[in-house]
Amino acid sequence: MPTLLVCLSDVQLADLDRVREIAPEFDVVRTRTKDDVRPHLGDVAVALGYFPPALVAEAPSLGWIQSWSAGLDWLVEHEAFDASAHPDLAVTSASGVHAVPIGEHVFSFLLAFARQLPTALRDQRAHRWGGSDDYGGVFELLNKRLVVIGAGAIGERVIRLADAFGMTSVAVRHSGRETPGALRTVTPDAMADELAEADAVVAALPATDATYRMLDAGVFGAMKRGTVFVNVGRGETVDQHDLVEALRSGHVGAAGLDVVEDEPLPASSPLWDMDNVILTPHVAGDTPHYAERALHLFADNLERWRAGDDLRNRVDLEAGY
Repeated sequence: MPTLLVCLSDVQLADLDRVREIAPEFDVVRTRTKDDVRPHLGDVAVALGYFPPALVAEAPSLGWIQSWSAGLDWLVEHEAFDASAHPDLAVTSASGVHAVPIGEHVFSFLLAFARQLPTALRDQRAHRWGGSDDYGGVFELLNKRLVVIGAGAIGERVIRLADAFGMTSVAVRHSGRETPGALRTVTPDAMADELAEADAVVAALPATDATYRMLDAGVFGAMKRGTVFVNVGRGETVDQHDLVEALRSGHVGAAGLDVVEDEPLPASSPLWDMDNVILTPHVAGDTPHYAERALHLFADNLERWRAGDDLRNRVDLEAGY
């Protein structure tokens, strides 16, 4: 019987029996460390959640890794993993599983800045009852222009929510492929004109060689003065020094950051003390429904795997997404 390794903690997935129900033809084994994986290298066929990149080359029967996360940088960016050496290895992401909570997280940032909630919280801590004069920066989302950089499952969800608020959205994606709900879709080399009209910019980019510090002084400088910037993709897609300078100058009016380049964010970072920044510790995708959605995706992909059909969310290992 081939082995299916579940490389997830009890917190990430408590019900291992559910996996056994989905995959009865496998010997389902939970592993937590690299040492736990080693005894199964000869017979592991499928891995759910994670697989140590340095051990992929030692697992001759490994045919498919279903990641528990949307990003695959933990594998494709790892120095011990050579994508060209594993042309038949299928790797699928959990893209889409995070879309609902991350979409809502994006709008928690946008609404917080629109209604000046940071000001309200500072006043509350100071036991100060302010007035309208303190909230001169409030604005509405209605009729505002949104640019979404990285219009995958998360970006598409953000655009759908933006439509409900009466916003107009423009999508930026590498392929230039049409994006549901967007006024138009442009490629990154054509986004400067769109940024100049944007009231808010949301980044939902994966971490790849091509996106490393892609959002830099040139990008922030192309934005309309006062634009609200939100990042729920990967921290290393932003040149953090350039973002800090844009925030200090007021050219970027505010930033909601769920991800930063170095996590945890160093105590010395100026981002901690900026009144126009809201930080959350990479929790935008957290939801009590995560496991059930991820298992639903896994079950669907397992049916496809059995039938020899194309898998959902299959990652181009050379491109990294």
